[in-house]
Amino acid sequence: MNRSNIAMIAAAVAVLALGTPAAMGQALSVDASGARKVTLSDKVGRNQFAWTSDAPLEKIKGTAEGVGGTLTLNPKDLGTLKGTVSVKVETMKTGNGTRDGHLKSAQWLDAAKYPTISFTIASVSNVKVNGTSATGTATGKFTMHGVTRTMSIPFKLTYIDESAATRKRAPGDLVSISADFEIALADFNVAGTKGTVGSKVGEKIEISAQLFGSTGL
Repeated sequence: MNRSNIAMIAAAVAVLALGTPAAMGQALSVDASGARKVTLSDKVGRNQFAWTSDAPLEKIKGTAEGVGGTLTLNPKDLGTLKGTVSVKVETMKTGNGTRDGHLKSAQWLDAAKYPTISFTIASVSNVKVNGTSATGTATGKFTMHGVTRTMSIPFKLTYIDESAATRKRAPGDLVSISADFEIALADFNVAGTKGTVGSKVGEKIEISAQLFGSTGL
């Protein structure tokens, strides 16, 4: 057997031992490995969704801070990322109490009937790793106002191994995720008061999510 054949066999053994090239390419440069459960918590960082409605007659900015959820992932293979993130409609604020009341009313998001908005991740693609961080696209089911649609949302994730410094904030490894995307109100049967969407409320809402969690909570 010549040297080239020996080298090919050695390479094949290494691939079998370490995983497929795709999985290896999705590995963060961290010590943690294996399945990890991440619980979103404000103990790690302020979880919130910031959103903007930009219409010809009015521009509205708001937040929603009643965020919760759990994720599972293997830091050595981010293709395993799954889980559900939800936010309570009742926590949405725009800086105007009257407008907040309208937003949560039956004519708009109907917080009494549909108290949460959620996104359940089914798969992850286009993962690109840079040290302890990575970008990718999460595809799953987005549910709002009683309507569920499949959406693909780009994200950035950072994973930090537990240390004496991180334990001052929360036990376990720390994870942060950010995502920017938009939704069309018509896709979720949100009509509002007649003539308002498209004039005072944007037909599409821009959303920026900031999520923080720990494996030790």
